[in-house]
Amino acid sequence: MTHASEASELQQELLEALWQERDEGRSLDWTRFPASAVADLERAGWVEAGSRALTAAGHDQARRAIRRHRLAERMLADLMGAAGSGGEADACRLEHSLMEGLAERVCTFLGHPRVCPHGHPIPEGPCCVERRSEVEPALAPLGALRAGESGTVAYLAAAREEDLQKFLSMGVHPGDRLELVRKSPTVVFRCGHARFAVDRELAAQIYVRRG
Repeated sequence: MTHASEASELQQELLEALWQERDEGRSLDWTRFPASAVADLERAGWVEAGSRALTAAGHDQARRAIRRHRLAERMLADLMGAAGSGGEADACRLEHSLMEGLAERVCTFLGHPRVCPHGHPIPEGPCCVERRSEVEPALAPLGALRAGESGTVAYLAAAREEDLQKFLSMGVHPGDRLELVRKSPTVVFRCGHARFAVDRELAAQIYVRRG
């Protein structure tokens, strides 16, 4: 069986939906796709014949498409302020323009974000594993700032509800200005007129737009 080198836009959307259904437990809306869509994926070698199960090659295609889409969402939200249904539509268009190398550069520029604006995880790419930094990230975890450096909270990558509640109790929200005071032995930062000391794990969840 021959494998296509890259999925079409429609195939990518279906692969993403199948990946989200399997890996994230999200419901798949089949009305969005023509009846022949799964058969096309079977012929490409991305779905097992007679089932909706992704092959290894299909899972890889889907994972990369999900990564591009969520990076596009993150870039539009953080750098251009686009959100909501309009931002989602723009992200869909931008996703298909992000080639693999460009996606890695966007990821590096954004500081290797871990979640999209909706809180869904962004699959890691090679640049995340290697933590490449050819370009100084426009966004970075709080702990990556230098002592005395200021920035604006871009988003809170809190995976646990208790961590989000800690930020809310401190009054730290996206859009707030803060300044890193020191990194050791705990991370100390100033937000408004208050100073806070947090451990490195919590500090790593505060993503800051430099400048």
